[in-house]
Amino acid sequence: MNICIVGQYPPQVGGIATYTGTLRDKLEALGHNVFVVTYPSDSIRDENVFEARVINFPVLRALTFIVSSYLILRRLTRSYDLDVIHAHYLLPQALVTTFIKSNTGARIVATAHGSDINILAQNNLMKPLVKYTLNSLDEIYFVSQNLKDKASILGVKNFDEKSYITPNTVDTDKYTPEQQNNDLKQKYKNEIVIFLGNLVEQKGIKYLLEAKKLSKRDYTLLIYGDGPLKAQIQEYIQENNIKDTHLMGKTTQAQQIIPQADIMVIPSISEGASIVALESMSCARPLISTDTGNIRDVITDNHDGLIVPPRNPEKLCQSITYLLENPEKRVEMGLNARQTIIEKYSNMKIPYI
Repeated sequence: MNICIVGQYPPQVGGIATYTGTLRDKLEALGHNVFVVTYPSDSIRDENVFEARVINFPVLRALTFIVSSYLILRRLTRSYDLDVIHAHYLLPQALVTTFIKSNTGARIVATAHGSDINILAQNNLMKPLVKYTLNSLDEIYFVSQNLKDKASILGVKNFDEKSYITPNTVDTDKYTPEQQNNDLKQKYKNEIVIFLGNLVEQKGIKYLLEAKKLSKRDYTLLIYGDGPLKAQIQEYIQENNIKDTHLMGKTTQAQQIIPQADIMVIPSISEGASIVALESMSCARPLISTDTGNIRDVITDNHDGLIVPPRNPEKLCQSITYLLENPEKRVEMGLNARQTIIEKYSNMKIPYI
C-alpha cells in the first residue's frame, strides 16, 4: 500500500514524533511505501519526507501548516495512488487531511494522542473543529480507552463503528536496561531522578519541583525537554534555591539517558497515553507516575511502578524518597516493568493493514 503519515516526525522530539517514526519503520518493514508530511527540520534528508513550511508564531503556525500541508497532499494524491492518509493529532493535522478527502480515494484516518481530546475538545472555540474533524474521518484511533470514552460524548456520527483502540508501543530492542554510556553517572554523585517531556503546563513540572523542594533526601533532578515554560521553570528553580536541579534541554537520545536514571518520574496533570512511561519501563527503570490518562492500564501500583495523585507534591516526594531509600525495590520494580512491556506493549496495532 501507499501510505502517507501527517504529523510530527523525527528528529522532532516528543511522544507523537516517536510514535510516527516507529510506525513508519513498521510499515516499511511490512513492504508498504510510506510518505511523511511534517514540520520543518534542518536535519531531514529523506526524499519521502515533505516539510510543510510554517510561521512559528501562535495561531499562524497552525494556519500556515494547514495551507502548506494541504498543497503537499494535493501533489502527493496527484502523483501517487494513496491508499491511506494517517494523521497524528486532530488539530491541525487531521483537520487538513479532511480537506483533501474529495480529491482522493484514500482512507482518511487519524490517531488522537491526548491533549487533542483532553484539552482542545474541552475548549469552547476548538470543540466544533474537533467534532467536525472526527465526523469527517473514515476511522479514528485512540491510544487509550480513556481517550475514546471522553471523545464518545462529543456526538460524533457512527462513532462506535469507526473507532479503534491502538495502544502506544515501544521498541524493546532499542529501549533496553543496558547503559550505552555512563556520562550522567560520572558527572553527578547522587542518585538521579529524570523527567523527560515537553515543558508545558499539563506535564505538571511545577509539582515535581515542589516535591524536590520538600525533600530531605539529596538527589539529582534532571529535566529533559523544551517548551514555553522553560524560562519560568528556570526562574522558579533559582528563586526557590532548589539545589541539584538541572534543565538539560531537548534530546533525541532518550534510549541512552533513561537507563542512567535511578528513578523516572511523570508528574502530569493531564495525559493521554505516555510513551515515556513505556520507554522507561522497557529500560527496566522504576517509574513514578501521576494517576492520569491510561496509566492504570500500564502500571500495577507497587508492582512495576508507583502511582500518585496529580497535583500532590507531598505524595510525589514520599514516593521518590521511598524508592531512593529502597534500592532492592527499585531493581525489583524495574524488572517487573520490563516484563510488562515485553508482554503487553511491544507489538504495534495498525488497523488498516
